[in-house]
Amino acid sequence: MPTCKEVTRAISTDELSEAGIGRRLAVRLHLLKCRYCRRYAAQIRALGDAARGLFGQTTDSVGLEDLKARILSQAPDGEGTGNGVT
Repeated sequence: MPTCKEVTRAISTDELSEAGIGRRLAVRLHLLKCRYCRRYAAQIRALGDAARGLFGQTTDSVGLEDLKARILSQAPDGEGTGNGVT
């Protein structure tokens, strides 16, 4: 059974989409038992939906690099620099 740390990392990095059936099953079983990880997964889903909604896209086809570029282009300083985020 994976730990909470392993499950949250898998959820936030989307490594489950490439994981084998055994790994996905283990994470799902963990989520059935752990309400904290279920909450975390729901929060990550909500953040993703909000980010896609912010840019008018409702499909899951939005790439991370595309979102990053759009966010940086709308940053107050125009470049997204000066705030430590790269």
